[in-house]
Amino acid sequence: MDTTAFDSECSPGDLVNADGRLAFDPDPLPPDLDATHDLLDANGEAMYALGRLADLERTIDTPRIILSPFIHREAASSSRVEGTRVTLSDIYRHDLGEEVAQSSHDRADIAEAANYVEAISDGITALEAGEAFDEALIQRLHRQLLGGVRGESKQPGEYRDRLVGVGANDGAGEPSFIPTPASNVPFQMRFLVQYLRQGGQYAPLIDIALVHYQFETIHPFLDGNGRLGRLLIVLLLYEWELLPGPYLYLSAYFNANRDEYVDTLLAVSQRGVWEEWLLFFLDALRTQAEAAYDAARELLTLRDRYRDQYRDAGPVLRELVEYLFERPYLTVQLAADGLDRTEAAVNEAMNRLEADGVVAETTGKQRYRRFQARGVLDIVEPY
Repeated sequence: MDTTAFDSECSPGDLVNADGRLAFDPDPLPPDLDATHDLLDANGEAMYALGRLADLERTIDTPRIILSPFIHREAASSSRVEGTRVTLSDIYRHDLGEEVAQSSHDRADIAEAANYVEAISDGITALEAGEAFDEALIQRLHRQLLGGVRGESKQPGEYRDRLVGVGANDGAGEPSFIPTPASNVPFQMRFLVQYLRQGGQYAPLIDIALVHYQFETIHPFLDGNGRLGRLLIVLLLYEWELLPGPYLYLSAYFNANRDEYVDTLLAVSQRGVWEEWLLFFLDALRTQAEAAYDAARELLTLRDRYRDQYRDAGPVLRELVEYLFERPYLTVQLAADGLDRTEAAVNEAMNRLEADGVVAETTGKQRYRRFQARGVLDIVEPY
C-alpha cells in the first residue's frame, strides 16, 4: 500500500501499525459533509427514481413475478463483480439440479451465486419478521454466502483474525489497500451497526453510501466482503422503507464501472474526497432504479399479454403462465408442486404453452423434460 498517498490532514482515519505494516483504520461515522448543490440534485434524482420504482408495486397484484427474476439477476451480477462468468440461466438451471458447468471452478462459481439468492431472501425475511439489523444478522448472512463453497475455509460468520490486503498494485503483489487491523474489527463493526440502527445522520441514501464505504473499508471478513457489502445495500433500502422489497441492485453498475468504484472508495480513505464517492453511489442508485423500473414494466406487459391470450383457458394453464415469471426455468414436477396441481394437468398445460411458443423444451428428451420461458429471460438477462 502506498502510504504516501494518504493525506493525514484530510483522510477520515489513521494509518496504524499492525504486524509490522501500516493499515488504514477509518474514523467512526459520520464524517462532516457539505450539502453541495451537486449532492442535493443527485440525491433528489435518485430518490425520485426509487419512489417511482416503489410506487410500481402498488399496481402489481403478484409482486413475486418480478421479485424472483430480479433476485436471480442480482446474484449473477454480484458474482460477475468477483470475476466469474455466471449467467442468470446458470443459476436457474442450478436450482433445477442440473449439472450446469463442466469444470469444478465454474460449478463453485454457480454454487456461490445460488447462496447469494438464498441470502437475499433470508435477509428480507428476517427483517420482515422484526429481527434487528445487527452484527448477528450480518454474521449469519456471511455464513450463508460462504457455506458449502470455496469460502467455507475462510471462517464464515466470524470476523477475520489476521491482516489482509485488498487489490494489487502494478502487478507486484503489493496490495493497493490494507484495511483495519484484525484486533480493531469488532469495535469498528460495533460502531457501524450502532450508526445504522440509529438511522444515520444524513439523508437516507447518503447514509447508505457512507455505510457501504465504511463496511468495505473495515473489510471485516477474510472473504465475501464485496458480496455481503452489496447485499447490505439491498437490505438497508428495505429496512429504511425506501423500497417495499428487494427490487434494486447495484452490482451490475459497480461491475460496469469497476475502476471508478474502486478509485472513488480509495480516494475517500486517502484524501477524504467524499463528494466524488457519494455522487458515484447516487448515480448508481438512480441508474439502476430506472433500469429496474423499465424491466419491471416490460415483465408486467408480457404478463398482461399472456393473461389476455389465455383468458378463456383452464385454471391450471392460467396459473402456469403466471408461474413462469417466478420460475422461467422449470419442469412439470416443479410447477405441479409450486401450483399444488397434478402433474398430468400441468403436463397438458405445458404442452399447450410449448405449442404456442411461450416455453421451449431444452433437453430434446421425452422424459425428464425441462422448459424455459424465453420471453421472461429476454427481459431480465440484459437488465
